[in-house]
Amino acid sequence: MADTKATATLLRTVPFLGGLSGADYAALARRSRERAFKAGKTIFREGSQGTTLWIIKDGEVDIVKGRGRDEVTLVTRRAGEFFGEMGIIEGAKRSATTRARSDVTLIEVPGDTVMKTLLKHPPVLLETTRQLSSNLRQADTTMIQGLKKKNAELRRAYKALQEAQDEIVEKKRLERELELARELQDSLLPRELPHLPGLQFAGRSRPAEAVGGDFYDVIPIRSNLFGLLIASVAGQGLFAAIFMALTRALIVSEGQRQEHPHVVASNVHRLLLQLAKPTMPVSMFYGLIDVREGAVTYVNAGHAAPLVRNADGSVAALAGAGTQLAASLRVQVDERATTVQAGQTLVLHTEGLTRTENPAGESFGAARLKAVLGDQMTSAEDLVDRLFAAVDAHRAEAAQRRDQALLVVHASG
Repeated sequence: MADTKATATLLRTVPFLGGLSGADYAALARRSRERAFKAGKTIFREGSQGTTLWIIKDGEVDIVKGRGRDEVTLVTRRAGEFFGEMGIIEGAKRSATTRARSDVTLIEVPGDTVMKTLLKHPPVLLETTRQLSSNLRQADTTMIQGLKKKNAELRRAYKALQEAQDEIVEKKRLERELELARELQDSLLPRELPHLPGLQFAGRSRPAEAVGGDFYDVIPIRSNLFGLLIASVAGQGLFAAIFMALTRALIVSEGQRQEHPHVVASNVHRLLLQLAKPTMPVSMFYGLIDVREGAVTYVNAGHAAPLVRNADGSVAALAGAGTQLAASLRVQVDERATTVQAGQTLVLHTEGLTRTENPAGESFGAARLKAVLGDQMTSAEDLVDRLFAAVDAHRAEAAQRRDQALLVVHASG
């Protein structure tokens, strides 16, 4: 068992844990233990399962990729540094081998304990993700440089195989990045939407890249009240997905504390500006639906106007508009109210659907969206399927350039 006080002091030196409280450090220290390894001893191997965070108390370790003659040292970690952190987020097999370079003393911290602690502090979680992303990029860069050096040494003897070898290395790197990105994206979206008498929920998110910044959710507030959320973070890719995770966490947290959507939007805007500069705007529709009566109070913070499909197939847009969150120092949103009656369907979408272009550069547009909504529908899930099918048919062979998300709420009566 590690010295709890000394371990807590060491935990304070870990950069991405810098914003925790004294109680958090003490709790982490109690769950930790001290381990000693002789020089040359393998701590864990590439391909093994593990979610442990390791902190170096003294000594050095090498993080290596590959085996034998193909082994590449990615980085050497020293006292006060840490490793194994990617397993906390990925929950997947180790992507590299770690070996004691000298006699080394380590502090072993359970990954589940670290993640539970970070989830209580969204700002610290954001800094953690940034640090881990930086470590991943550094490891990738070192590995690629090492492989290029080896290829250069073999070029004279294996010139004919050079091109094929580079392609294999690049393919493996991309496959690893895509796997991590997809796992991250999947963890940020609801695994299952509520099943309620008289109400059907269905949703789908499809990023333009491996991950993206469009998301949706149905958030339980209390037994008869649920939050309806759809939002879009400016930009695409990994950082947009990270900012999306932070924004969602803040909305869920504020939604549990406040039952007025305009207060939730204002508080989230303020918190986002405290955590980041106003360079990553977020458009958002957030509403509260009382499932007993179908009453909805909502705000629209610069988001695409939601649509209501009536039982006769006619379609109308919900009134209300405002400014995006974190786009400037001030945000303006007006709280509105409506009712989703039996036979009506509320359709929340991001602009990635209507702005999808075909090979000729023509957007799918609001008119086509409303035309699909006007057709006969059998269920919320059926409508989601048909809308995405119509968008794909319009796009044809053109590339998807924008993230897309859709949330449908159908009052079946």
